[in-house]
Amino acid sequence: MRFLLLLVIMNASFAAAGTWGDGKWGRLYWGSNTESSPTAAPRVDAQGDGTDIIFALMNLLRPQEQGWSVITGFDVTCNGLTTVTISADNPRLTGLEPDTQYDCTIVAINDVGRSPAGSFIVTTDSLGGGLPIWLLYQATQS
Repeated sequence: MRFLLLLVIMNASFAAAGTWGDGKWGRLYWGSNTESSPTAAPRVDAQGDGTDIIFALMNLLRPQEQGWSVITGFDVTCNGLTTVTISADNPRLTGLEPDTQYDCTIVAINDVGRSPAGSFIVTTDSLGGGLPIWLLYQATQS
């Protein structure tokens, strides 16, 4: 009975050190391992969506295996515009010009620091589903 109680207390202390969801998987088993920022630049699959850019992270997906905490956001800079910080929960850059090519840099952010910069190029969609502005104007006239 004493052995079982001691085992339960030991497991409870390790479980308090971290959980699956918060990116501290290494601490669950190894105690106070330090975590770091990602050492690789992010690679993303970026798609134009109207005047927005939506992107999905292609690497840096298993932080607990690499010794760093989960990605919480991204700093994105496109065409020399102001850097925007985007949540990892909704990786969407909004309010861009339609039908424009954007050359962007992206940095992943976690609780410890920042990754090296990655890059991607994407073109936003034309407004009106690709119809020329004059045709949209003509279609609205009666």
